[in-house]
Amino acid sequence: MVSALCRFGKQFLRQRTEAILAASRYEELTESLKEGRPPAVVMATHSWEYGWQWRAACRGEDSGLFFPPGEWESREDRLARERKAKSICAMCPVRIECLEYAIRIREPHGIWGGLNELERRVLIREQGHGTLRSIG
Repeated sequence: MVSALCRFGKQFLRQRTEAILAASRYEELTESLKEGRPPAVVMATHSWEYGWQWRAACRGEDSGLFFPPGEWESREDRLARERKAKSICAMCPVRIECLEYAIRIREPHGIWGGLNELERRVLIREQGHGTLRSIG
């Protein structure tokens, strides 16, 4: 799942991320020129660290699917909510980037890259022990 993170290390991820960002900028520039928007607008849209967030399937979806509510949630409700969120993640073109980001910053909440908090903690622990397996 995050085999690139383990196999090729940080150098590969940095190059891959730069390529993804460049492709995203090119795509956005092309669209803006077709729509007659000035290029400055394009650059402003890439204020996030990597730019992959703009192409995420969850963008525009109800964030309540991806994060637990402020009040108590039954196990059945949590599992149903997580299933819906994970089904959106399953179709996402930037799922790997999202998961890599959540792992890198040790995101403690929500569904990121198709994994919940516990699944990410297990993945991080297994990376540290060299026993990485597929989760999710």
